[in-house]
Amino acid sequence: MLPEPSGLPVETTRLLIRGMRTDDAAFILELLNEPDFLANIGDKKVRTMEDALGYIQSAGWDNYERFGFGMNTVELADSSARIGICGLLRRDELPYPDLGFAFLGAFHGRGFATEAAGRMLAIAGSIHLLPGVSAITSHHNEASARVLRKLGLKEGEHVQLQQGNSTLRYFERSDLQTV
Repeated sequence: MLPEPSGLPVETTRLLIRGMRTDDAAFILELLNEPDFLANIGDKKVRTMEDALGYIQSAGWDNYERFGFGMNTVELADSSARIGICGLLRRDELPYPDLGFAFLGAFHGRGFATEAAGRMLAIAGSIHLLPGVSAITSHHNEASARVLRKLGLKEGEHVQLQQGNSTLRYFERSDLQTV
C-alpha cells in the first residue's frame, strides 16, 4: 500500500478524508453503480471487485504517484462508515486539476460534499500550491453545480473532454492561494 497522499488524512467537523485503500473496493463497486452516480457522472464500467481495484489504482494510486493527489475515500469521522469520494484529478483537457466528488445517495443533501470539497480546495492551495481548480458536471446535475458555486467556483464555457462525447458544464476557481 502507498503512503497517504500529501495533506491526508485530514478531518473536518464530521468527516475523515484519506487515501484510497484496497479494502475500499466493495464500497467503490457500490458507489460507482448507484443510479445517481451513473446518471450524473457516468458509467465507469466498474462491475466486479477486480474492476473496483482497477479504479482505486487509476483514480487513486496512479494519480497520487504522478501528481501527489487523486481521488480519496470520505468517511464519517464518528463511525468510519465510507460515504463518498472526493479529490483532484489531472485531465489534459482542463487548465487546472479537476475537483471531483460523489457520495452514496443516502448521504446527499446534508452538506458532506461541500465540507469534503472545501477541504480539498484548501489542500490544493496550501499543500499542492495549485493556483486553481477546474470542475465539470453534466448539464442536469444542479446539486453538484450548487456545491461548486458555494465553494466559489464560477461557471464558464461548456467543455467537451473527448470528441464525440456530450459537452459538460465547466467551473473554475483561480484564487486558491487565498483559501
